[in-house]
Amino acid sequence: MDLGSLFSPSSVAIVGASRDPKKFGNVVLNNFMLTFKGKIYPVNPKVDEIMGLKCYPRVSSIKDKVDLAVIIVPSDVAIETVEDCGKKGVKSLVIITSGFSEVGDREKENRLGEVIKKYKMRAVGPNCLGILDTYSGVDTIFNPQYKLNRPSKGPISFVSQSGALGAAVLDWAHSEFVGMSKFVSYGNGIDLRESELIDYLGSDETTRAIALYLEGLEDGHKFIETCMRVSKKKPIIALKAGKSEAGSKAAMSHTGSLAGSANVFSGVFKQCGAIEVGDVDELFDLSRILAYQKPLAGNRIAVVTNGGGFGVLAADAIEECGMKLATFSPAAEKLLRDSMPPHVNVRNPMDLVGDADTKRYKDALDIIAKEDGVDCILVILLMQVSTLGSDVIDSITEVYKNKKKPVVACSAGGNFTQLHMHALEKEGIPAYPTPRKAVKAIKALWEYGKIKNKNKKIE
Repeated sequence: MDLGSLFSPSSVAIVGASRDPKKFGNVVLNNFMLTFKGKIYPVNPKVDEIMGLKCYPRVSSIKDKVDLAVIIVPSDVAIETVEDCGKKGVKSLVIITSGFSEVGDREKENRLGEVIKKYKMRAVGPNCLGILDTYSGVDTIFNPQYKLNRPSKGPISFVSQSGALGAAVLDWAHSEFVGMSKFVSYGNGIDLRESELIDYLGSDETTRAIALYLEGLEDGHKFIETCMRVSKKKPIIALKAGKSEAGSKAAMSHTGSLAGSANVFSGVFKQCGAIEVGDVDELFDLSRILAYQKPLAGNRIAVVTNGGGFGVLAADAIEECGMKLATFSPAAEKLLRDSMPPHVNVRNPMDLVGDADTKRYKDALDIIAKEDGVDCILVILLMQVSTLGSDVIDSITEVYKNKKKPVVACSAGGNFTQLHMHALEKEGIPAYPTPRKAVKAIKALWEYGKIKNKNKKIE
């Protein structure tokens, strides 16, 4: 599917551009001027110039080609505006405008859809936040950047039926140093919906994991078929809202979507190879590890820590998640015992104790990473101790890159700790604040490994 004119256009028209900094049309125009490298055409019949750019009365009055139009006008004039875009030959639309099926006006939304179909345009919206592409600089989000930080470039793409939730997640992703490729809030989904967007992201080179927030589905069969195909190549992590009766009613009033039974959706996700999560926090805990690391062939986990209590918590979580503590071979145990002080426990979970330094971590990880009976290594760091230096990050990264075995980090603490965890994230090693979060993320790697293996058998 070619959606290049939507995500990587060479030119864009901002219909409803404004000089008023409080208006969405001003915010969106400013976004494009800050990040977009192509041509920008403000459209507003009441003014001749905005932010130093020539302003046009309508899209059809622009002489040059327009790939993408962002529609930020009242719903009463949205249909004629889209008609004008169609006559101009615009390929793609992002319709920010609300006031359609989400407020009960399906007749108006149907008329809008007929115009879009008539001119064979592709559209996101209406009633949406639109799209963000960190690589092309397309940014239709109408929240100012000084209030809502945009994430840096990264391997996760996020498709959300809710704009407000999506905006909050983008701001959170920036603060947590979680890189993203694309974000799409499709709102009422008059044209492009989750299935077609998943299909496109499945072939997108900058996307390695697809995160979904859904309130309802229009075409369950298409969704299953698409996810079954895409999940063979990339992990899909899904959060379904509107599971309760009250939530289902709220979803209907929010985007006009039928939410459906929680059990039905859980069955759909399982059938199509998507990994279901329970909240937004978990959505990105799992998205990060699945984007950074290869799937696990087995469930044998090695734990290395300088805090015994954290090792015990990790062991509990591993068992609760249906995985196993790996058993080190006699040869590995001997190597570990010979390279460690006598007070170190060399069995799994391996407790390097509170006076552990970088060399002790490096020696342990070098030996464990060579073990065939270990599928994944969980490294737990208490950075507060005086013996442990910042160079431990380099040692962990070196083991991960050289041995090609999945490595996951866990560390609890304040600014100093967070600084080091962000350094690991930049190297593709996901880091979590608690053993339980880390282990649940590792379980997702194992689950996706089983999904990939199942798909191979089917093929």
